[in-house]
This record gives sequence, structure tokens and C-alpha cells, in this order.
Amino acid sequence: MSAQSQPVQSIPLNRLLVSSDNVRRTDRKADIEALAASIASHGLLQNLSVTAADNDRFAVVAGGRRLAALKSLAKAGVIAKDFPVPCKVVAVEAGREASLVENVHRVAMDPIDEVEAFAALLAEGSTNDQIAHRFGVTIRHVDQRLVLAGLSPKIKSAWKRGQVSLEAARAFCLVEDHAQQEAVFRSLGKPVTHAASVRARLMEGRMRASDRLAKFVGLEGYELAGGAVVRDLFDVDAVYVEDPSLMARLAEEKLHGDGQAYLELGWGWVEVNLGQGRIEGASGTRLQPEWRELDPKEQAEMDRLKGELHALDEALDQDSVEDDPRWETRDDLAAAIEALRQSARDWDKELKPLAGVVLSIDHDGRVHSAFGVVRQADEKTIRAIRKRRQTAETGESGSVEATSDLAKTPGEESGLPKGVIRDLSLARTRAIRLTLARDPDKALAVAVAAMIVRTHFRSDLAGVSVAAHPAVVDDLDALEETRGMLEAVLPAEESDVLGWCLGQSTDALLFALAVLVARSVDLAHEKGSPADRRRHALADKLAAALRLDMREHWTSDAAFWTRLPKAELLATLADAPSIADLPDGERQTMLKAHAKLKKDDLAARVGEVFDGTGYLPDLLVTSLEEGALEITMAGDEAVAA
Repeated sequence: MSAQSQPVQSIPLNRLLVSSDNVRRTDRKADIEALAASIASHGLLQNLSVTAADNDRFAVVAGGRRLAALKSLAKAGVIAKDFPVPCKVVAVEAGREASLVENVHRVAMDPIDEVEAFAALLAEGSTNDQIAHRFGVTIRHVDQRLVLAGLSPKIKSAWKRGQVSLEAARAFCLVEDHAQQEAVFRSLGKPVTHAASVRARLMEGRMRASDRLAKFVGLEGYELAGGAVVRDLFDVDAVYVEDPSLMARLAEEKLHGDGQAYLELGWGWVEVNLGQGRIEGASGTRLQPEWRELDPKEQAEMDRLKGELHALDEALDQDSVEDDPRWETRDDLAAAIEALRQSARDWDKELKPLAGVVLSIDHDGRVHSAFGVVRQADEKTIRAIRKRRQTAETGESGSVEATSDLAKTPGEESGLPKGVIRDLSLARTRAIRLTLARDPDKALAVAVAAMIVRTHFRSDLAGVSVAAHPAVVDDLDALEETRGMLEAVLPAEESDVLGWCLGQSTDALLFALAVLVARSVDLAHEKGSPADRRRHALADKLAAALRLDMREHWTSDAAFWTRLPKAELLATLADAPSIADLPDGERQTMLKAHAKLKKDDLAARVGEVFDGTGYLPDLLVTSLEEGALEITMAGDEAVAA
């Protein structure tokens, strides 16, 4: 007979006690007063589940909070001590299951209790599927709880004490190695509440599945090549590549495979650029194609495609459905139009073998092809060919730059006097400045472009006096990873930067701006000089504005303590909570005893006292930002009292 089918019988309250099989061990006293008041007003609306115990007593396996509320009412004289309580008597072996069923389906159990209860059932021989079926939860929920049960005992203990949040505990489950879990736990400030910080430390040296190279190769291809993947059971988006070097090799091989097609089209060379930096040995010039007119058949096809695209856009705008499958059709039409347009490009057949194609991977994992790149070694040959052609056509040798299909310098062909050009350009400058001031999005694009050119290409965006000068700082790995995300999407050529920025969304530009500004900050200082004081003051303001908690980024260690003077060590020790709370005489005696220690021994002792406390020296303590606190009415009344 199941627990649900057992008859209900009345048992005196003073014969009931809490069972050790009651799986709720955390916060069992929560809201007892409110529950007692409800029972006093409306009666006990649900029976308790009990098992037989010694001395004609019964142990409550489900209903511990109701039992506590009833005993509270009995103590207050509201009900009798032998008040008859409706109970279902269940077999001892079914006690834990009855407790777990009730706690899962009623007031949410503390996750720690559920973890331990599920682990106990698994140890008794139940499978994950059976546990999920018994208690009406998903197999994934059971799997997650059992993974938490496999955490390092030290971290589980810290979790129970409130030193690790549930989200952070889940993040520690990324690896099964207890030693690695505990090493990361020791390196973080306490309490550990930021899951992202835990993941970042545990996954150092690994690549996220959202990386452009992983998107290009695909996780399936990587795993077929023998690569391992780490997946977070609690966050489907947190997927990591164990072997970034294998992923990079697969990406390079795949790009090289694509490159053969360009060689067959007549290009002189194809180079793969996974880093998306500047190509070694490339000149600053590019071949440019000639664009021929579409023939009648091509033009008819172009008109048809554009007509379909226009009609589809009108239909999509009218329906306004984001997940409409017709968006894929629109993408196909746009791709067909672009392919037809590109087919009208004509490259110089004599110069084409002297130039090449650079293949890279953009942020979305797609191949980006830069055509017509000229190496410095071939630039002289190309100029000689052009000069020969001009001589043959005109009979005169002159500057080939005016007729070159390499990039021309704007304004050089003007025949206007210099003074006129200066005045006209000044007039246009004034208009551009005014228009930019009224268009924040474009102004943001220009500012970011100027910073990229300065930071990434070590050059200047001509005519724009906005620059970010990167400071040389040994950055945190997380910032290096963020910077890599930006550099992965930047164009390979300096001349393409402004156009790239003008095509970005405001969010993308703000992301780039944040990275560039962060790289320009260097607030390291010593003490004494006016410049040091100014840097210190600015660092204080920024830390307050950013709500910076240095416990997430810095931990005192032996190397820190041994660098402090002995007087500073003693002063710091005197402020330690375990010593500051001692009676004054005992405190002074202890400090005098420590003062007799050698400096290294004293440093070791101070380190032990502050280990795990989240200690920060005054310089690293973030002050509250002005206005962060406000005086409430209750506060005013307390002050007045």
C-alpha cells in the first residue's frame, strides 16, 4: 500500500517528534509564527506523515513545519498538549520518499537539502530516471542536483555556511577535479557569489564555443577530430573547447581548403590570417576591379530578384513576425543579388597573378575574403607594368598614380589653387562638425574609428584629434579575452576602419569604445608627488562609480605580507577581528608576544589570521559613491531619538 493510500488517524500532539528522515534540514523554522496563526484561525488543513517510533511515539517525516507550528500553539495555550493531529502512518522505508515528495511539491526545499536527499536515494540503488519519475521532476533537474552532490566537500561546506552562492556552486561543477575546484575557491574573495568569475578561473586556457573559430569549424567537426568539449549542465550557453590549438588547426586547414578555389581563379597567392592582424609583407595598396555592365539576361535576373525582395520586405513589414520562416527566404534572395552583382567584377588579368587573397574569419564565424592585396615585393612590378602601358598609350612617361587602379589619394586630382582648396575644406569642416554634433551615432562611429586606428594600427585617423593611447599593463585574463573578441572582428586594413565603424550598431560601437577606453587607463602610482595623489583620487572615484569589489580580483598572500614593514604588520594584526574583540589586557599581551617574532614569522602569522577573511588593505577598499545612501524617515526618527 502506498503512502497516499494509508488511512488517516488522530495521534496526540505530545506523542509526535521530528524524524531524522525528514529531508528538510535547512530553514525549517521559517515562517512558523505565520503558519501557527493560520492553523489557529482555519485549523490544520493537511495531515502529517509519520512513521512508528519507540515508546509508542511517532516520527514526523513530512510536515515538520506544521508540527513546529502546532507545538508553538500548545506552548502558548491555544491548543492542548495532547491535541489530536490527523496523521498518515507510513512504513519506515518509505519515510524519506514521503518527506522528499512533500517538500519538493510544496514549499521549495533548500537546494542543499534536495542535493543530499537525491544523493542518498542514488546511493540506495535508485537510478536518475527512477528518482525523476517518483517525484515528478525532470531528469535534467535530478542530474543537476546529483552533479552538485559531487562537489568538493570543502565547497559544499562553504555553500551551507553561505560563503558560496547557489549560482557559484553550480559554476564549480564545470570540472570534477576537487583539487582544481578548491584551488579556484581559495583564489577568490569571500563570499563567492559571481558564477562568471568561477567559470573564468576554471576555464582558463580554454576557448568558448561562441568564439569565431569554433563557429567556423563547428563543434561537431572539432569533436570528430578528437577534441573534447566541456558543457555546463546548468547553462546551455556555457560550452568550452578543451583544445584551442586543435580548433585553430582545423580552422586553418578548412580555410586553406577554401583557398584552392581562388588560386584556380588566377590569383597569385592565398594567405590565411586567423589572427586578423596586418599581413606581414603586405603593402598599403590594393588592386581594384573594374565593374562591367550587366548583360540583358543578367539584368533581367537582377530585376526579378530585386522585385521579389521588395515584395517580401513589404509583406514582412506588414506582418511583423520575428520568427517568420520567410526571413530565411529573404536572406537567400539578398545573397543571390550580391552574388550576381559580384559576378560583374573584372580584375586585370595581367596584374591579378601579382596580387592575392587574404582569408580570415569574422566575428560570426564566416569567411571574409580580402581581394587584390599587393605584397611589397610585387608593388614595384605592378607600377612598372602600368608605366609601360601609359607610355604605349600616350607616348609619354608620366606619373602612373593618376591612372592607377590602386587606391587613389582623394583631392590630388583637383586643379584648384591651394588657397581655394583650404577655404573650401574649412567650410566643409565647419559643416561636418555641426552635423556630427547633431548626430551622436555617427560621432560615436568616428570616435571609435579614430581609437581603433591609433590602438590597433599605431596610426592616426587623418583630421580627427581623438585617440586612445593604450597603456602597457599586465591585464587580467578576462580583459585579454574581451580584447580578443574585439580584435577578432576588426577589419584587416586601416583604410577600412571608418567604413566598418559606420556600419556597426550603437551597441557594437559602445562595446568597442569600452574596451578601447579601458586599455587607455593606467592609474598605477606610488606616493608623495602631486601626480600620484591625482591618480589615487581618480582611481577612488572610478572604483566607487563602478562599485568595484577588489575581493573578486585580489587576495592577500604570503608574498604580500612579507613585503610589509614589521610596524605595519603589527598594526594590521591589531585590527584583526579575532584579536580586536579580545579584552584590552589580553589583546596587548598577544600583540607584545607577536612583536618578538622575526619579520618573516610575523608575516606568516598575520597571513594565517586573515586567511579566508576577504581582507583588503585600505587602498583597495572602495568607498561608497556619493548619493549611494539616503536617510529614510525611520533613520531620521532613530537619530532624533
